[in-house]
Amino acid sequence: MIVLFSHSERKKHMLKIMGKAQASVTQMQAYIKRANPKVSDSVIKMIPLYITEGTQEGVRGDIAFAQSCLETGNFTFSGTAVTLSQNNFCGLGVTKTGMKGSSFKTPAEGIRAQIQHLQAYASTGRLKNRCVDPRYTYVNRGCAEHVEHLGIQENPKGQGWASGRNYGQKIINILNSILSIKASNKTSKTEKESTTMNINTSLISNNNSYAGQTPAYIVIHNTDNYAKGANAKAHAKAQHDGNFKGYSAHVYVDDTEAYQALPYNRGAWHVGVNYGGRLFGTVNNRNSVGIEMCVQAGYNYEKAFQNTVQVCKQLMKQLGIPADRVVQHYDVCAKNCPSAIRAKGDWNRFKQLIGAKTATPTVDKYYRTRKSWADSKSQIGAYKSLENAKKEWKQGYTIYDWNGKAVYPVQTSKKAVVLTGKFETQLPIIRKGNSGVAVSVLQSVLGVTVDGNFGDDTETSLKVFQKNTGVKVSGTCGIDSWKRVIEHIKANTK
Repeated sequence: MIVLFSHSERKKHMLKIMGKAQASVTQMQAYIKRANPKVSDSVIKMIPLYITEGTQEGVRGDIAFAQSCLETGNFTFSGTAVTLSQNNFCGLGVTKTGMKGSSFKTPAEGIRAQIQHLQAYASTGRLKNRCVDPRYTYVNRGCAEHVEHLGIQENPKGQGWASGRNYGQKIINILNSILSIKASNKTSKTEKESTTMNINTSLISNNNSYAGQTPAYIVIHNTDNYAKGANAKAHAKAQHDGNFKGYSAHVYVDDTEAYQALPYNRGAWHVGVNYGGRLFGTVNNRNSVGIEMCVQAGYNYEKAFQNTVQVCKQLMKQLGIPADRVVQHYDVCAKNCPSAIRAKGDWNRFKQLIGAKTATPTVDKYYRTRKSWADSKSQIGAYKSLENAKKEWKQGYTIYDWNGKAVYPVQTSKKAVVLTGKFETQLPIIRKGNSGVAVSVLQSVLGVTVDGNFGDDTETSLKVFQKNTGVKVSGTCGIDSWKRVIEHIKANTK
């Protein structure tokens, strides 16, 4: 007896493009090695991108990979003018035989474009990431919810990805072959890495950012906020709620979790002013992703360190950024950041853990002559030799080493300041309109321009500091605020 299904019944048995991948990275890698024993190692390494990119847009990455296998002849590129170097693994822009179609800068960008094109066919929802698919707007949105309807001949609306007969079924056949490969009980290292850290996206906003950046670097920071509860969520929420003045980052990581605060296609305000960094200008707010490691009171350094490494590795894969373009904030502007990592001499370890072939030097060892370490604009020279720096030294200036320590002229013990838990000095109450040394001290802690004048930026930053440290928010620095300032200085002074 022949059973005829209604249209609605047939749809129940069809394969949706949107959803969670069922095949693992290991299965996909095993399949392509069997189908094409000479497959490039670069293809094997990029397979996790199908899962990460697909997850972001809600598209099944295993379906996208199966489609790539069909379109490229299992990555042999036989019978097509498209080449592996184009990073076009799905025939985007190829409308007739012999055309080369679209090209993309990196495998990650090419796979993202394919995922976005599938999302256009299968959904009417908005993209989560910046659109890199050059043909996204050509698609009649939502016209092919199921894989079977990606073929124009099988699509009820006569629309679809390709004109070949049974196009969608051919993708499903490849997917079934992938799924038939017995999954190893032992999770591969790659899969462990791709699932270790969940980056919470519930607090993403566009606050304090520039539109239209293309990430080429990752810059590692730490917050230098040692207050109780100053974790990843607290920082992401503060940025989300508009409580940061002149500052932002893309991701905050602590010893238990990570929060994304900005879309990666928007530039964050995280590089800051230049104190003499070797990469300043090359790396900037419009071409880099900023990751902040949180150092709240009582935090577990090693867990926060490892979590930051993991988040960095995930973003490297997602954005196609190599290890040699992951830098510390110090490399960019010579600020002692990430201070917690640098204090332990762990930057080389960080670089090794993210896969750098050779770790970069922890510091560039220059002696810098300035009026104060924070006042980079006053710098009159940077020298490899301390003796050469001394020869050019002028009255009113101080020579600092690469860690910001004053080394000349030598301070006598009588002039040295010792931080204790007891106030030995009467600190003035200062507010907007005041000026002087006390204002400069406060500004250096708040991270605003140190000019000795208590203006709008200083007041706003003080209010944020007061809020984050549990002091009554007033914009006036009195005894309670000074106590928190001293605590912060002690926590950051070795």
